[in-house]
Amino acid sequence: MRKYALLLIVFSMGFISCGDDEMEPSSLTNKENINANLVGTDKTVSRLEMPHLTSRYDYICHKLTDGTVNYTFEYDRSHYHAHWVAYTYDAVTAKRNYTSRTNAWAPDPDIDKNYRLSVQHFSGFNRGHLVGSAERYGSREANEQTFYMSNMSPMLGNFNSTYWGEIEDKVRDYWGHTVVSSGSSFYGGTLYVVKGGTLDQLRKTIRVETVLGERVEMAVPMYYWIACLFVSGSGNAKAIGFWLEHKDFNNVSEAYLLQLRRQAAMSIDELEKKTGIDFFCNLQDNVENHVEATYDISQWSGL
Repeated sequence: MRKYALLLIVFSMGFISCGDDEMEPSSLTNKENINANLVGTDKTVSRLEMPHLTSRYDYICHKLTDGTVNYTFEYDRSHYHAHWVAYTYDAVTAKRNYTSRTNAWAPDPDIDKNYRLSVQHFSGFNRGHLVGSAERYGSREANEQTFYMSNMSPMLGNFNSTYWGEIEDKVRDYWGHTVVSSGSSFYGGTLYVVKGGTLDQLRKTIRVETVLGERVEMAVPMYYWIACLFVSGSGNAKAIGFWLEHKDFNNVSEAYLLQLRRQAAMSIDELEKKTGIDFFCNLQDNVENHVEATYDISQWSGL
């Protein structure tokens, strides 16, 4: 068993909701930060959950009609698959006002029609949500947007429902939704999440169809990953990453699932080496360097 270390960085700061024009806390983002995203007309690129953007992908932000950011992502046109998706659980987005799947399957209206997938099943694979339906129950509209085809990844059924689900459930139910819960599990603050699958390491590709009727090849990732950053209401920060091979592990015992999710855990620095993605780049450098270097399983309930 590897040796774990805990690092808590304390900030003097306040938290904000996910409104359209609001910026992240200045004490986290406005000091020296050589790898921050450049902010132009779209201020959402400066949010704390954002990885460093790259010009080879299309950046898309899905907002609700009230201006709340639901989730953002980079879209890889060559693979017809999201490079990553990013979202938060905070006082607004973690609420569960609407608690049913809408099953509102739809092409993503913000993807160029030449690369926009039509509603379809994936032969031999589930339509695996990247931003899960159950992760966006704040409103019907928020849930509907999770059913865009751009948010789908072809996943093996048992992997999606059991093995990957083991990790996703902890992120959602133990760390995400509880920021607005009451009782002993309440800890407030904000959980920042980035999630995706490897597009440079593929299990295979599958034939899919765009809204224009063109048959194209969609990536099926070989590995899936999650990066989490939690900042409490008092400013304590911690981070953890996960990396899991896309396969059926053929063991559903509680002991095995516990071992699997713990073995999948790693520091954000380790995850960055595997994915090539610069996570949480909008954190000021001294904070980012410290919080991404270590992780401690004992500080993440349910693991």
